[in-house]
Amino acid sequence: MANLKGGGGNFQKQIKDAFHRLEAFGVGRFEKNDNLTHSYKLGQKRLMFLKDVATYFNSQNLEGKLNTLFTKDNLDNFFNQRLETLAPITKINYLRSFSSMLKGLEQQNIYIPLHYEDKDFFDDRVKTIKDQYETIIENRYIDNVENVISNLYENRYISGLIAECQYELSIRQAEAFELVSNPLKYIKNGYIENLVGKGNHIYEPKEISFELEQKLLNNQEELISKSTYYYDLQKKYDISSHNFRFTSARDKFEEKLNSGISEKEAKLQISEILNHKRSEITEY
Repeated sequence: MANLKGGGGNFQKQIKDAFHRLEAFGVGRFEKNDNLTHSYKLGQKRLMFLKDVATYFNSQNLEGKLNTLFTKDNLDNFFNQRLETLAPITKINYLRSFSSMLKGLEQQNIYIPLHYEDKDFFDDRVKTIKDQYETIIENRYIDNVENVISNLYENRYISGLIAECQYELSIRQAEAFELVSNPLKYIKNGYIENLVGKGNHIYEPKEISFELEQKLLNNQEELISKSTYYYDLQKKYDISSHNFRFTSARDKFEEKLNSGISEKEAKLQISEILNHKRSEITEY
């Protein structure tokens, strides 16, 4: 096994060497079982990976051959930092793609110490993320959401109304408060229009049920504080306001899948409903 060519403190020459060793543009993959770079798009992604990890190694004052720094400890620390703010599915994609790149380098006779230290390194990290993700879903999803909303109405009518707006319309707490405060400003011919979301992004018009529309238009209850709403949710149900939006998104996603559309199209439609500008947030 060999090392990458090049020296210098910033790893630039070694990055170029790694990129060229992996490069197989225009070479078909039919009946091939390799992890080389067969497309320009994958090449750009792998170049990003190499620059990411080199930047991290530089920040830690690590020197030497880039490939010999791909140890379990170094990569553990790198991924802990690099993946910290990413959505679970993005973390998983990053790890799997990075793993494929290292396998490609090894297939090109480049020494990768990680594969001698922990052959299950990437599989274990992916499994951990999946387990955490499933726990998040379990903790955020409200199984009996309609009963919870009904009970909130009985306890404090305005809390039930806010919760119903969040669930039916898939909106955030702040947006539900605004809608309850000014229903005439937003209700137009059976739709909610011009409701402003996070980052000043305006939602696409949302159809509203006649029942909820009438509750909003006929509401005589004084708006409560956000802390009171938080208290009502926590006191009996141990949930947060965001759980209603999460539950709404998941329920709508499953409805769309059951209608026969693809998972990809369902996610795109849910992303629009949630007023997300990045698909990664919807994945999360």
